Amino acid sequence: MIDFYFSYRSPYSYLILPRMLKLKNEYNLDINFKIVYPIAIRFPEFFERRNILYFLSVMFDIKRKAKKLNMPLTLPLKPDPIRQNTFTGKISNHQPYIFDVCHMGQLMSNRGKGIEFAYEMSTLIWNIKNWNNDDRLTKLLAELGEDLSEVRESIKINERQLIEEIELNQEDQKEAGHHGVPLNVYKGKYYFGQDNPFENLIKELINDGVIKDFL
Repeated sequence: MIDFYFSYRSPYSYLILPRMLKLKNEYNLDINFKIVYPIAIRFPEFFERRNILYFLSVMFDIKRKAKKLNMPLTLPLKPDPIRQNTFTGKISNHQPYIFDVCHMGQLMSNRGKGIEFAYEMSTLIWNIKNWNNDDRLTKLLAELGEDLSEVRESIKINERQLIEEIELNQEDQKEAGHHGVPLNVYKGKYYFGQDNPFENLIKELINDGVIKDFL
């Protein structure tokens, strides 16, 4: 089993999703999908000394990596799942989007559709203006056999449980030894990142005979 820690605001989490789905669907690996709140929620102080130059460097990097992976990616995000001043790095006290997305994602994870929903939702977030439009969410969920109204009602009823599940994921992530995402943990060893660390994970899986190759 691989524990896969994921954030809905992390572009690198988005970029690794097709490969994680491939491991699950084509190689029949057991992927334990674990949503965590973005670092902007867990550790807002992380951004205290980050400014526009930091965000521009990240934007350049993720555009380059998305192009290499032949994945669509459009910036800036509209809206950004996290409200944040990109000139000062300050995180807003009012966050109208990220908790809804995370709790919906956790509910889908509980229903066995976590990675699938994450891929579809992340593709919207990182490419489509007004990705949180009800019409788009209705269509996305319908493709997964879900109904938006029922999903929202379930989140409302079970929100405390969903929050506790995400917080437990975050505790597990700390115990694994790293707070960043995307983070894969296999046989007690963590692999942080979507490029070289993922390749190292594949090598371990091949060496252990879990998979024969990864093409």
